[in-house]
Amino acid sequence: MKLISIVVPMYNEEPMVPIFFERIDQIIDDLSHQYMFEIVAVNDGSKDKTLELLLEVQKSRPHLRIVNLSRNFGHEPAVAAGIKVAKGDAVIPLDADLQDPPEIIPALIEKWEDGYEVVNARRATRKEDTYLKKTTAKMFYNFMTKVSGKIKVPANVGHYRLMSRRVVDEVNKLPEKTRVLRVEVPYVGFKTTEVVFDRKKREAGKTHYNFKSMFDLAINAIISSTLSPVYWPLTLAFTMTGISGLSLFIQFILFIINAANNTLLTRVNHPLWLTINMILLIGSLILLVLAVIAIYVGKTFNESQGRPFYIIDEVIEAKKEED
Repeated sequence: MKLISIVVPMYNEEPMVPIFFERIDQIIDDLSHQYMFEIVAVNDGSKDKTLELLLEVQKSRPHLRIVNLSRNFGHEPAVAAGIKVAKGDAVIPLDADLQDPPEIIPALIEKWEDGYEVVNARRATRKEDTYLKKTTAKMFYNFMTKVSGKIKVPANVGHYRLMSRRVVDEVNKLPEKTRVLRVEVPYVGFKTTEVVFDRKKREAGKTHYNFKSMFDLAINAIISSTLSPVYWPLTLAFTMTGISGLSLFIQFILFIINAANNTLLTRVNHPLWLTINMILLIGSLILLVLAVIAIYVGKTFNESQGRPFYIIDEVIEAKKEED
């Protein structure tokens, strides 16, 4: 039988561990006559009892493999570590908060069996997300659609998807240290489809994705997928040159008018407010350009260091029962 790997990153998910396995067990039981399963739970340096609970759960679930990272590396590194360790013919990353329901796993597998290499789980609605989360997510996907070029990052698709072994192997070959799965999968390509679902409310505990986490993810996704921001200063330079030329032309016309009539428009001949605003505008644009360049240089520096994206302390396999 084919093996399906379910990769679950966990950071301080103590309240969710029993709930998660109760839900996922039902899915596995329903499909156990057709497929074998392994659950790759990645403990991302949790400070609570997540690891202890996983070890306890593993005693009754021989298909559970625990990847223990040496410290907290973050969500993306934890997902990457789990995908690297997974052995399945198909791999499904799934968050432990159950906002992305495991009940659509059979539908993902069905599409895979139809010949698709990637089956994205796309969120039809985000009713349970906060206004900030919905707004920033919409802005992110709209922006990525415009700047990603040949890499089409699907909107409202997170980590939750099915990837064939062929796709997983190609993703694992990518050399960069800063990984963003939702960009990497579209990059490697292959035949893709989707399954639509409604996003649910977190079952227990609290989210670990704050505004800073979402901002960092957005920056990494943009930097990893496109060089478009590097070319923005060129467009900006042409625009500012045009504005400056127009401004000089207007000032010249006003000077001619004032020379002909000393009392006409004398107050706009040397508009201090316009000078100040232009200085502030140009200064802000220069800082923006420098910031874009600095981000790319910083990411290049991080890549050149060659530091691993994550470090695995140990992979804990379930103990086999002795005869």
